[in-house]
Amino acid sequence: MDTRIRATVETRTLQQSIYLPASPHDVFEALADEKRHAAFTGQKVTLERKVGGAFSGFGGNVSGKITAIEPDKRLAMSWRTRGWQPGYYSGLELTLAPLLDGRWTELTLVQSEIPANAFDESSAAWRDLYWVKLAPYLREQAMAPVTQFVDEFKNGAKFDAIDETWAKNAILHVTGFDVPPGREGQKKMGHMTFDAFGDLKAVTAMRFVDGDMVAERAEVSAVHKGDFMGVPATGKKIHWTENHIYRIADGRIAEAWSEVSFNDLLKQVKG
Repeated sequence: MDTRIRATVETRTLQQSIYLPASPHDVFEALADEKRHAAFTGQKVTLERKVGGAFSGFGGNVSGKITAIEPDKRLAMSWRTRGWQPGYYSGLELTLAPLLDGRWTELTLVQSEIPANAFDESSAAWRDLYWVKLAPYLREQAMAPVTQFVDEFKNGAKFDAIDETWAKNAILHVTGFDVPPGREGQKKMGHMTFDAFGDLKAVTAMRFVDGDMVAERAEVSAVHKGDFMGVPATGKKIHWTENHIYRIADGRIAEAWSEVSFNDLLKQVKG
């Protein structure tokens, strides 16, 4: 930018810190990936993910170029808003620091040399157009594979949903059952359950997100239609509860810890 232009503009520096319920990797991808950036802002953007790559968004109201990029750590850009003096750009730097063993992220924004008469507008725009939208988006992204898994597999007996929502090297921890790891273990548990119980309905009673962890409590109802632990079908309507913790990585379930109220279930079947 022509230094003569900068010399004529009174400027201020904006700094904001935001704490986000996701890993630095997930936060960085939301900011630097064109599709994800558009998804959480609700606005189409052009974003070339490289140094010198152009950025344009919000109908061309903001634009700039990437000046530095360190995956999962830092993104720097030249940045301007339509209405600023032609050819005038501020400097923008977004840095990411892991918190709570990397499950959360502290995002720090420093935007230097904002025209003083645009400072309040810029501050409000970051808050309203970015930060109030980014945290809910990150939570929804963490819950998405769990929601699909429950809806399509548990309530629809669609075994392909396991391959779609679980990572290839996923780890499954199940109390009281000797099953293979990961996807195959979950499929074995599915066959055991669906062979023994029909009309199965899992209802999420509670679900919480903490960074890359999704905790869920489900209430399940079903009809005892086949052999279960040596007990032949009784036709009884059975109820049980399940507690699960899922670790999410790259949009899939990477690890799961599952506990079922097994004793209560068996008592109903035998009673």
